[in-house]
Amino acid sequence: MQNEEFYKIASILRAAYPRQSIPNKETYDLWYECLQDLDSKWLEAAVKDLIKTSRYCPTIAEVRDKYDSYDKRTEQDKYIEAQHLQR
Repeated sequence: MQNEEFYKIASILRAAYPRQSIPNKETYDLWYECLQDLDSKWLEAAVKDLIKTSRYCPTIAEVRDKYDSYDKRTEQDKYIEAQHLQR
């Protein structure tokens, strides 16, 4: 994920948790370092899902856990897997 993509996600967190989210550059850099290996589309979905259910800004670990809970296979991957299981 590029820094520009993460900036959008950090902005979403700041908007949802204006008093609790990423307060300074050091915190921003840490979050980016810990999440940069993730796909930005799925990361944004995870953050938005957490916002819907949490009163407090999620931790990096909570964001990664939510991200990891998604089935990120493509429909084609799922079809191929289903075909193999039917054999």
